[in-house]
Amino acid sequence: MQLATGASAPRFIDAVGDAFHAKIARANLDRLSIGLGHASVPVTFSGGIPNAHVFLFATEPAAARRISGWTVDRQHIFHPRPNDEAFATSSTGQPWPYATILLPFDLLGMKGPEVMGLDVDAPLNDDRLFRAPERAMSRLVALMHDVARIAESTPWVLAAPRPIKAVAGAITDALLACLTQGRAARDKAGLRRHRQIIARFEQVMRERPAEMLSMSDICAALGVARRTLNLACLEFLGQGATQYARSRRLDHVRQALLSCDPRAARVTAIAMDFGFWELGRFSHAYRSRFGERPSETLRRSRIGYGGGEQPVNRAQIA
Repeated sequence: MQLATGASAPRFIDAVGDAFHAKIARANLDRLSIGLGHASVPVTFSGGIPNAHVFLFATEPAAARRISGWTVDRQHIFHPRPNDEAFATSSTGQPWPYATILLPFDLLGMKGPEVMGLDVDAPLNDDRLFRAPERAMSRLVALMHDVARIAESTPWVLAAPRPIKAVAGAITDALLACLTQGRAARDKAGLRRHRQIIARFEQVMRERPAEMLSMSDICAALGVARRTLNLACLEFLGQGATQYARSRRLDHVRQALLSCDPRAARVTAIAMDFGFWELGRFSHAYRSRFGERPSETLRRSRIGYGGGEQPVNRAQIA
């Protein structure tokens, strides 16, 4: 599921298991793109949206959530740095129903030049957090729920040009009311440094997973002390560096299992390629994360092998 062209699909960092389920509603309204989501259990996930301003907020009274190192509660609207990846986690152990609104750069430039602290002519270099007045926030959340109900019960309404334009205008006006009447906070230097560390950490785990098999290797590649990396991971990801690195290596194992020829591949060999040498623990960790045994994933790859139906990655939001 993607909210915009070129966007990275939301990727779960935590284990999801068999009982996990999530629901996302998406609608394109004129030049806006909106989404609402809810998960059955608290999860940590990441995602990125290119070439757009993104605004993220809670849609129900809920405990605060950590997003890219910020604490976001019911009265907050989080505005991540465009063209970058954001990380959201429930440190409180509670699910966090949320909504997103995407506006192209030029649209916000035309409609929101009065938004405090926001340079609408160029992408931001940091994240920002807006605390909106209660009345304005309630209006915005109510509109998002209205769109979700329409999308579910009478979706044909959202295919008509005039209703779409009216709804998009109402949501844009409500969002701007929250931003212009609220208070804005910017990144601090420490948060920016930790974000840079997490970005480099994610890059090496994505591009060189077979080389990043110990925390010593990872810290050397990043040029940071283990304590610094661990603090950045706890702040942004809600988990330690070792746990996150293992999760990313499990992701790579799963990708390999889903894309290989099951007639020639072996789970043991693939797991060991990514540094899992204790196979009993590996199998348990894999099943906890993806809700199935690695051998089951390998068997499902037979469906997609040779150009047929592609296997579904259960670790992504449905």
